Amino acid sequence: MTMHRGALFATSFYAGLATMAFEMVLGRALVPYFGGTIYTWGALIAVFLLGMSFGFFAGGRLADRFPRISLVSELLIAGGVAILCTPLYAEPLCLALLDGIEDVRVGALVASLAMAFLPALLFAAVSPVVVRLALVDVAHSGTTVGAMSGLNTVGSIIGTIGTSFFLVPVIGSRAIFYLLGAVTIACAVALLSLRGKARSTAPAILALAALLTAQPETARAQVSVMAPDGVIEKVESEYNNVFVIKQGQMLYMNFGYQNSQYVESVYDMLDRGALAARYTRYMTLAPVYVERFERAAFVGLGGGRTASYLVDSFPQLSLEIAELDPEVIRLAKKYFGVKESGRLKLNAQDGRIFLTRSKNTYDAVFLDAYRGPFVPFHLLTREYFEIIKRHLRPGGVVAQNVEPTTMVLDSAIRTIGAVFKNVETYEAGGNVVIIAYDGEPIPPAKLRERAAALTKQHKLRYSLVELLAAKRDIKPQAGAKLLTDDFAPVEMLKTIKRHNERRP
Repeated sequence: MTMHRGALFATSFYAGLATMAFEMVLGRALVPYFGGTIYTWGALIAVFLLGMSFGFFAGGRLADRFPRISLVSELLIAGGVAILCTPLYAEPLCLALLDGIEDVRVGALVASLAMAFLPALLFAAVSPVVVRLALVDVAHSGTTVGAMSGLNTVGSIIGTIGTSFFLVPVIGSRAIFYLLGAVTIACAVALLSLRGKARSTAPAILALAALLTAQPETARAQVSVMAPDGVIEKVESEYNNVFVIKQGQMLYMNFGYQNSQYVESVYDMLDRGALAARYTRYMTLAPVYVERFERAAFVGLGGGRTASYLVDSFPQLSLEIAELDPEVIRLAKKYFGVKESGRLKLNAQDGRIFLTRSKNTYDAVFLDAYRGPFVPFHLLTREYFEIIKRHLRPGGVVAQNVEPTTMVLDSAIRTIGAVFKNVETYEAGGNVVIIAYDGEPIPPAKLRERAAALTKQHKLRYSLVELLAAKRDIKPQAGAKLLTDDFAPVEMLKTIKRHNERRP
């Protein structure tokens, strides 16, 4: 009986661990479709709480009617099977919801209900049953219930940290689903074996060992122009699902899944010095606005084409780049011609943390940090632009790429205009590039003079004089929201569905 009680306490611990591990990995799986927003996580947490509420109620009823250890095993097996099935239908379900539901909040809620409700219910139902079975003395029922609850909570903490801090970066979400499902079923078999219901746990252990020893897909060799079209490499990183895709002589870095992929960077393998994405050419206007262009910072790497062009074109320039995702840095080096050097330094770091910690000041700061269809909200707020302003040398400039079908352009212009006196906008091949700076406005004639001189001096491939001609006087509409750390609903400015129309 003591062994059985010990197993019941261990089961309570595992139920908490599995619940939170599943919640974390499911949230990670939903992000590529619905965005890593407060709406996605809010929907997921609400559904888990709903499922757990029903599970506690149902588990209590079942515990009174069927107080046996086999019931715990049956609940765990059902939960394990539900988890194992999740990666089989998650992608087609999410894509169907994206196609059928415009509001990503509703899509995230429906997806959470479909995938999270049942497993949350099943794992929650375990708790009342194991408490009922572990009670041997009413006089000590409080101690038993308290210990069970404490172990369940500790398991939840370990499941949360272990999954988000260690498992996701190491093996990815699909493998975690299979691992968690297999371990859950193995636990159920082990419980049954205590009552002689199963002769051996060997099949479950072998299945688990097969999962643990499975080797991840290896990266392919450097791609050539003659390679067949299609996906060259795909990576599930800690922050993104990244695809390197070849189409003819063009190489694309995409984030997302299938129909929800979007283009992050474009590279012409036969013309390696080209800026194939038109908007990136307009980002190179920043040097026209400064008296000197010797030190700059770049937030967001992607394929690194703009950064590489600037370093190659301006021999005096030292450029520091902040890119959150180490895998994006690796792929940019491997496929997109990015070469780290004394003049081009790469930092695997959040762009806001990077600038906050930096002791340097810059002639220019470039912002192009899209994650999915959105820029992370903390990189769009007034407070962030104030941090940038403190790191600009006198006369410094900030250049920001805005993809207007996924961000309200009016809010972006109003927010940057709340920090800098001068805001100028350029139509940039479907995007808008914002140039902002302090001091007196620079006359158009002086800008043209500087542009001509820089183009000639550095033999620039893309004439800065011609790029200046795309300047447009875009004013924010009345009522445009000022984005702050306290209020920045950037995730809902446009939906993922509309952004998915932007494909290579």
